Amino acid sequence: MHIDKIKINNFKNYISTEVKFSNKINFLFGKNGAGKTNLLDAIHYLSYGKSAINNFDSDNILIKKTFFKIEGDYSNNLSYKCTFEQPNIKKIYENNDKYSKVKDHIGKIPLVFVNPYDINLIRNYSSERRRFFDQLFSQIDKNYLDSLLTYNRLIKQRNTYLKSLSTIESIDINHLKVYDEKLIKLNYYIHNFRKEKVKKFGKKFISVSSELNKSKDNFSILYSSNFNEDMSHQVFEKYLEKDFYTKKTNIGIHNDDYLFNMNNKLIKRIGSQGQQKTFIISLKLSEFYLLKEKLLISPIILLDDIFHKLDDRKINVLVNYLLKEEFSQIFISDSIEDRLNEIKKIIKKIKIINIDKGKTYEE
Repeated sequence: MHIDKIKINNFKNYISTEVKFSNKINFLFGKNGAGKTNLLDAIHYLSYGKSAINNFDSDNILIKKTFFKIEGDYSNNLSYKCTFEQPNIKKIYENNDKYSKVKDHIGKIPLVFVNPYDINLIRNYSSERRRFFDQLFSQIDKNYLDSLLTYNRLIKQRNTYLKSLSTIESIDINHLKVYDEKLIKLNYYIHNFRKEKVKKFGKKFISVSSELNKSKDNFSILYSSNFNEDMSHQVFEKYLEKDFYTKKTNIGIHNDDYLFNMNNKLIKRIGSQGQQKTFIISLKLSEFYLLKEKLLISPIILLDDIFHKLDDRKINVLVNYLLKEEFSQIFISDSIEDRLNEIKKIIKKIKIINIDKGKTYEE
């Protein structure tokens, strides 16, 4: 799978632009703030119907404009279009046919995006890591996506009920059981799905990281949950008092975490910036392999400012790794000219796209 062409209107710092891409390696070059990340984010938006950087669609609209539009032509002979108009009207099209639900688009254009904000997967709370794996698993299994959406809706409703209670004596046990009996089944399914998939994902991750790391340090990913297969809906009764006082549901897969380790210790505590960057790159490339295996489509890879924090040896290892035949279309962004010149010596077939103040120029 690759994107042949993109058209952008009023998206971030792009007024109107059209860019044609190589089906192999594209190098976006320009100063910081020129619009390299914004172009990559536009490509990401076509895949997922949302920005990888901004949480609110309105933040992606060019200043003083009221809408943005992104269009892309792909190698599967299909075109996709995403539009957003203020105050909150989002539409996604496949060949001018609008999706009734955004979730129906997920998995159509598999894509892996590595960007500087990914370091938060290591440093921030468990919700960041759950979001990463949930997005990955939702692309490869629609039942997982539907189950997760139902679970999140039930948890929100249960928590809303808990917040409405003024005294613990006012709890309606039968009312909660309606939620709990549904939640226990969803907990079983999602917990077992995550446990199985992370185990398989972890094996590929170890293989990828060992090739990129080239050291004695061992990277690993462990799945952690306060839910287990022996629990029944009665476990919610055990935690009912705590749920009441905290005004939230304390048992369940919504509390899960994925432990990112180096040498059996959390990498965020002992890893250098370079080691953490290598961990993230290995994580995202493992995502590529899982998507390719399950969807039978080679995902597009976006590598934003990928070489920052890496020494020359690790950069050389990474660039040569990306030359493997199994990769399809790759986008790399950077702002250092000397580095671009060195990479051009290694990668013979590469398309350079210069970017300056939201405008693109092809070499």
